[in-house]
Amino acid sequence: MRRMRTPELSDAVYYQIFDFKRGRGEKRKIQIVEALIECLATRGLDNTSFETLGKMVGMNRTHVAYYFQSRDDLVRTAVRYVFVVGQQDTITRIEKAAAGRARFQASIEGWFEWLHRHPKYASVVGLFYYLASYDKSYRSIQNSIRSMGEERILSTLTPFIEKGRITPAKARTVARSAQVLITGALFNFYASDYPLNLRQLQKQTVKDALFLLEANSQV
Repeated sequence: MRRMRTPELSDAVYYQIFDFKRGRGEKRKIQIVEALIECLATRGLDNTSFETLGKMVGMNRTHVAYYFQSRDDLVRTAVRYVFVVGQQDTITRIEKAAAGRARFQASIEGWFEWLHRHPKYASVVGLFYYLASYDKSYRSIQNSIRSMGEERILSTLTPFIEKGRITPAKARTVARSAQVLITGALFNFYASDYPLNLRQLQKQTVKDALFLLEANSQV
């Protein structure tokens, strides 16, 4: 089986995943995490083992266990990894957009573009939502992700708040509701036979979010 190539990641991404800058050990961890994502997407969790992951990255089972003490430890790292990459992609998209509605729209589109670029990450997202439904530690991670998403959307509405075109309270409501729209849309897309493809769903969600913004502001 061919060895997987380590993806190119910024120091900021490494720091958010491992709490310090990249090193050889962290690059090996990323290789294992990418192998886990591949296995989840193509074989499912039941057929994912340290032995299988080791073969994919060119190391034996004991070396995988050296970097990750348990499969749960590995899954947690994979969750952090895929969402940090998603956050970086969304922030980059927002920064490139013109101020105003375009930035608000970019904050919605970022989540969909992330999964367009990394379709196999959806397997980790689906597993994560399942784990968060009954495990308090994963639910805590989900609460943090949701909160960061809301704050990012809210930040794009700051110019409208400053100009008096939307109240802070309504801006908060819009940000919270928009985040729910995104999460609900993606959950239904991956967990059911959804009638739209991902691009169409992205357009529909953006349309719904803009309608929500217009209904609560003078934007």
